[in-house]
Amino acid sequence: MRTVVITGVSRGLGAALAAQLRARGDRVVGVGRSAADLTADLADPAQVPTAADLAPLLEDADEVALVHNAAVVEPIGPVGTLGADALANAVAVNLTAPMVLTDAFLAAVPAEASRVTVVFVSSGAAHRVVEHWAAYSATKRAGEFFLEVLAAEAARRDPRVTVASVNPGVMDTGMQAEVRSSEFPARERYQRLHEAGELPDPAEVAARIVAEHLTGG
Repeated sequence: MRTVVITGVSRGLGAALAAQLRARGDRVVGVGRSAADLTADLADPAQVPTAADLAPLLEDADEVALVHNAAVVEPIGPVGTLGADALANAVAVNLTAPMVLTDAFLAAVPAEASRVTVVFVSSGAAHRVVEHWAAYSATKRAGEFFLEVLAAEAARRDPRVTVASVNPGVMDTGMQAEVRSSEFPARERYQRLHEAGELPDPAEVAARIVAEHLTGG
């Protein structure tokens, strides 16, 4: 049996991933403020599940996986107007929580597990300049690099571990609604996609991520 830990399962891509993985027969452990098996506000590092929290949930799994899906796009605005609290929240949710949770997850992996997978849901904004998205872009890029370091370490120390940063692309989620209601130079592009019905359903994106990174052994 495989156990998959997913952050942000209450809606959007996270909910779609959880539903599809459960349908495959995986045991899904949701982490977040709502609709979660482990309740935590990921903006508070002290609430991120520890290895002691995760170990009992992973102990009988043949394979384990961790999917970092939870994220916030705000604050949106030019640097100089973002504010300390909003910036700290973005860093906490998008970067600190994935780092802390990955560390705890790997410490909790049972020795008997044959495969260990860590997936970070990133963004195309991690690799191109989107004005007014400095916080989101920077935290996503930093998260990708954290996983690159993990991949290098795992190649030497634990070949069971596979890591991937995935760009899901735009899709019809609550985050996209936030984007369309915000003021920034590229806003019209996202509005046009929505008006043209060109935003994929999160279930389509989830199916691609599952097929490419979470198919199991």
